[in-house]
Amino acid sequence: MIRYASILALLGCLSATAQNEPGDLLRLEDGELAGHFGGINGDGNVLWNRDDGIDTMEFKQDKIRQIILRGGGNLEAQADTSHITLINGDRLPARIVAMDAENLTLDTLMAGKTVVPLESVVSMHPNPFGGKLLYAGPFSEDGWEQRSPGSGQEEDEEGEEAEDEENEEDAQDEEESASWRHVGAKWYFTGGNDVIRRQVGLTDTSLLRFTLEWRSRPPIAIAINADFAERPEPKEVEEDEDDEEGQQQRAFRRVASSTNYAQYFGNSMILTLRSSYAQLLHCGYDEDGNAFSDQVRPSSSSVRFEDDGKAEFEIRSNRKTGTIALFVNGKFATQWNLDPKIDEDDEGYPQGGGIGFSTMGSDTPVRISDIIVAEWNGMPDSARSFESEEADTILLTNGTDRFAGKVRSIEQGVLTIESRYAELEIPVEEVAQVRFAGRSIEEDDSMEQTLHVHFQPLGTLSGKAGVARDGTLQLRSPLLGEMKVDLSSAILLEFASGQGFLNYWDEDL
Repeated sequence: MIRYASILALLGCLSATAQNEPGDLLRLEDGELAGHFGGINGDGNVLWNRDDGIDTMEFKQDKIRQIILRGGGNLEAQADTSHITLINGDRLPARIVAMDAENLTLDTLMAGKTVVPLESVVSMHPNPFGGKLLYAGPFSEDGWEQRSPGSGQEEDEEGEEAEDEENEEDAQDEEESASWRHVGAKWYFTGGNDVIRRQVGLTDTSLLRFTLEWRSRPPIAIAINADFAERPEPKEVEEDEDDEEGQQQRAFRRVASSTNYAQYFGNSMILTLRSSYAQLLHCGYDEDGNAFSDQVRPSSSSVRFEDDGKAEFEIRSNRKTGTIALFVNGKFATQWNLDPKIDEDDEGYPQGGGIGFSTMGSDTPVRISDIIVAEWNGMPDSARSFESEEADTILLTNGTDRFAGKVRSIEQGVLTIESRYAELEIPVEEVAQVRFAGRSIEEDDSMEQTLHVHFQPLGTLSGKAGVARDGTLQLRSPLLGEMKVDLSSAILLEFASGQGFLNYWDEDL
């Protein structure tokens, strides 16, 4: 009896601990387990501690998809988003301490002082955004909402009379038929009409960056500055039969709205991408409660990006000037200029802080990852937009000054560049980006047993996993060698088992 009471006390302590500390999630090929990551032993097996007091379990790495740490909840975004990009696609969050002709010396939270061969560095980003980081993820579903057609006020009113049991069944059915699934640090679209959206606190000058992957290039719509407003009640006014111009205008708006984005995103700007064509729409509801979708003329409607199944998109929005610019893989694609007060009868440029994604009724599978939302200092382009095979390119944080030449060194917070006409010294704190001539990312997905460690708010480090215990991991990076990685800022451990890229699309998510 005493022994039984002791066991109950132990389980009670474990349960209290689990409630006080966010749990981890182990995703296997055929299921999930809640608990806590216990490390990796000398045999390379992952140790998993259950919350119910059962003995520690062991799993082979090739049977694991991901381990989501601390429930995938976002850690408090660090003010410092400085990082470098390596030729294998890794992004190493770090402050740049020094540079010479051969090496780059960094100060990192996860590995302390780190020396990187300069030939392995594609770019440096001492001050990448020029403003505060607002969101980085998606490391979890928290804060995201999946929206289906007609799930607004009318549906809520009709549902008030439904029984609780029926509501639970409907919720379960809705979850099973959901168009989007969150797996690891990605959103997967598997077919249907649902959209995903999130409030991220967009400011007057903001940028949204994300990676889109596809099997066959799909149409996709991206919402920015969305307020998620519901359809307003129509105003009771006497209709003037002589007001033909007003009637025609309202009719045009209803016809123009081929897809009712307003029911998903409220008042918003919607960027649609179809193959190589980009279109910007101002969407919302008029005073009569009718959804409208007005097209904004771009500087160029064509958008070019390689159809290799993956691209990085960046949308920069300035609500004060009415400017929206699109970048694809770091290069300028097109721009829209509109009056911040769009017309006399309109409230003007949407002021919401939300974002969202829709595949516009397509059944083509896609996945979205590496979503970053940040304040933006107004810089019109990126260092990659004017990169050269012969010269390094430097873009300053003021968004206007840029230089081309040879970066010689970094010492005591000063970057020295040898240009065609003179040698310049620039404080690193004033440098936004540096891209090195002739270097590009060459990701290698063929390595078996490669572990990708994702950090919050941004950063990824890959390599062969060694022993992990007491919150640290031994990792052998193909570019940086043996490293002792502190996992306190890690949010996701992503294991690879040598499967090709397309195999993941065939999984039953």
